[in-house]
Amino acid sequence: MKRSIDSQVRNHDLVSQRRDDIVQAAIRVFRANGFHEATTRMIAREANVTQSNLYNYVRTKGDILYLVCEHLVGLYEEGLAKVLEQHADPHARLIGGLRAILAIMLQHKDELVLLYNETHALAKDDRRQILKSVSRLNGAFQRLIAEYEAAVGPLAVSNRRVAANLMTFVPAIVALRWWDLSTHARWDEIEDQIFAFVLNGIGVSPKTG
Repeated sequence: MKRSIDSQVRNHDLVSQRRDDIVQAAIRVFRANGFHEATTRMIAREANVTQSNLYNYVRTKGDILYLVCEHLVGLYEEGLAKVLEQHADPHARLIGGLRAILAIMLQHKDELVLLYNETHALAKDDRRQILKSVSRLNGAFQRLIAEYEAAVGPLAVSNRRVAANLMTFVPAIVALRWWDLSTHARWDEIEDQIFAFVLNGIGVSPKTG
């Protein structure tokens, strides 16, 4: 369950839009200055709102960081949900889920770096909530693995939780080492090779049918 953040505005659609603007602005400000050096004034300026207006949608800088982390985890969950809607075959669902997570990590590298660098700055309860969301994502992959093994056979990695963590964490290298990878390989080459590496490591063919 997501943590509720108080807002002075009652229009749900407006709150959603303004918070999305604030999140995108905060990503840029946090990346440029770090969480601790960034201020709500900087974020408001980047989001093209006044500081007083910003406080109509969030209470603290910590609220904003929580929204940034929640935004990224939500992208993972949405990407996986789309794959599950599109495929019924357990093999296609498993490799499609990995491909979706990898694509999101590539497209949202800055948010991912923030998640890993600044999660410690969250309030204790907020950090626990975000980690629960990450754990929930791992649990979804663990269920996909169980479905795959029931239909196809066991993975090379016997512990399903370990295999699920490999599938959701190893692709993070695209963001955490982008400074090096991007100078030595094309975008599509990086994605394809990480995809193949993870599947080979857990013993899954990249081809269905």
